Amino acid sequence: MNFKKTGMFLLAVLAMAVLSMAATENIKAKCPNKVAVVVETVKAAVFLEYQFSGQGQAEIVAVKSPVSGLLSEIKVSEGSLVDAGQDLVVLKAGMSEEIKKLAAETVKMKKILTARQNRKMKNEKAIQAAAKNYQKALDLLNEKKALTIQIIKAPLAGIVHLIMAVGSETAANALLLEISNPRQMLFKISLTTSDKGLLAVGDKFAGTTDGFNGAVAADVIAVSKGQATFRVDNDKYKNQVKEGVTFTFKKLQAQHAEAIVIPTSAVQHDSLGDFVYVVEKKKAKKLYVTLEASKAGKTMVLKGLTVDTPLIISGFECLANGKKIRIVNQEELAKTAAKAKKFPQTDISRFRVGLIFGRFTVNDQNLRGFYPHWFQNIPGIELSVHTLYNVDVWASYKIYTDEQKTTYYENPVKFKLVPLSVGLRYRPLKWRFIEPFVGAGLNFYSYSETISGETALENTKGKATGFHLQGGSYFHAPSTFLRKILLKHNIFLLGEIFLKYNIVKKTLVDVLPDGTDKLDLGGFEMGVGLVVKF
Repeated sequence: MNFKKTGMFLLAVLAMAVLSMAATENIKAKCPNKVAVVVETVKAAVFLEYQFSGQGQAEIVAVKSPVSGLLSEIKVSEGSLVDAGQDLVVLKAGMSEEIKKLAAETVKMKKILTARQNRKMKNEKAIQAAAKNYQKALDLLNEKKALTIQIIKAPLAGIVHLIMAVGSETAANALLLEISNPRQMLFKISLTTSDKGLLAVGDKFAGTTDGFNGAVAADVIAVSKGQATFRVDNDKYKNQVKEGVTFTFKKLQAQHAEAIVIPTSAVQHDSLGDFVYVVEKKKAKKLYVTLEASKAGKTMVLKGLTVDTPLIISGFECLANGKKIRIVNQEELAKTAAKAKKFPQTDISRFRVGLIFGRFTVNDQNLRGFYPHWFQNIPGIELSVHTLYNVDVWASYKIYTDEQKTTYYENPVKFKLVPLSVGLRYRPLKWRFIEPFVGAGLNFYSYSETISGETALENTKGKATGFHLQGGSYFHAPSTFLRKILLKHNIFLLGEIFLKYNIVKKTLVDVLPDGTDKLDLGGFEMGVGLVVKF
């Protein structure tokens, strides 16, 4: 079995598993186990109706002149029904300076042609050239004149109302005619001082009138100081809403003296409809409700909710049916928010730089048999960068050395190993001051063995690769004065403890003293560290 390929495959599988776990844990980590919520008891209240009445008229669309000129032809008559894109009028734009110059040039070319044709000694080539120049000038003049004629078309289907007559001079952007669009009916309604604040663009009303079966839906499309405009899409009602008919638009059906009224912000929506959260056995319970209407931040509930029910009015971003809750008041919620703002618990730092110190061992039996310190306490540095979810790209660097003398000549021999590790660290959660992690990655080792003095033995050096598995935990500093100062600058001071197992083997050309050709540089690591997070 190929050792490197197997290691790379296991590393890829582990990385995918860590990323999958991270995606799941990230969703959980955003919300606490118990959501802090504010609760109010549902009470009956007065919910007043307000209504407006007005006569309908078709929407009027103005057709204006794109340029100044002469209205030379009108292709429709007053009151005629037109389709979208139908020709309405023909407009001749005024003579521009460019056209005047072209006309003068054409006259000049015509004179030259006539003069050459009337000479006693005629030159046919000169006459042909003059005729060609005249025709070219004439064609260009006609082309420019054609561009001055514009046909104005209907922007939509409707009924025409003429404004100007044939032969009228018109300025740019002047009104030519109007088209009334019976498919969109507008109701302009006068407002009084008491109506101030009751209407807003986008409000929806139900309109009724005598002789009309059912109600029509209307949207408020404009609100001014003294007038509001309601619009009804007449296409939905097969153009049964006629001009001049008065409709009454209501938000509520009647005055409700004992209505179930709740804050509009407490109403949530999903694919099944409107719902609210109530408290049941210290958990959130979802109740689907039927709503009547909303006004000034309050909504009336027709069905699904009863008086004296404890209603949840905050914390919806983390709520779900059956979610555990913690009831607080508005003051406590405000204090918690202020504290979070002053000392944010959300960790927005990305980098971690640490100084580590630990015990490093080498598995190879040949090295262990020759060098006296097959395990050593060595320092190192590490760096990690937060990428996504709770996964960091991590790297560490150390230097391992050991010395010994040859048995017979006592030549000094120095072994140097530089282990570089790169991988991923996954931090599934943070519990109080403990933040455990697991990880895996690749190892890139360089090694050398140097023999001093006169000897027949040669110096050796090489490189080896492998992979590693690791685990451990960060330890966050307690809530001290120093920590508060650091938090203001989003700097965190952490302790660290780790365990790491390295698997690194190198196939050699020569056989080692124990009869194998494998140099096993892997081994066990354990240690502690001090990490700065920013």
